[in-house]
Amino acid sequence: MELSPEEYGAYWRGSAYVAAGFLFVLLTYRFLITHLLQFGNPGALAIGFFLLAAVVFIGTFVAMLGIARVVRTAVDAEMRG
Repeated sequence: MELSPEEYGAYWRGSAYVAAGFLFVLLTYRFLITHLLQFGNPGALAIGFFLLAAVVFIGTFVAMLGIARVVRTAVDAEMRG
């Protein structure tokens, strides 16, 4: 599979999206959500669980955008060649 410079750049951008989604979830969970879940009161727990669900959704969405870009680039390169 021969890649043009644009396709090669699209692979890198796609992998950056995947890494950004993963790091967003990991760092937000590590530095924000775990502190909220350590409190015993129901308000902090509710906010922590809500933020956890929102962060996982956003991080997964960004990672899937990256995977879709990589797959689309690979399919276009294969169909062309």
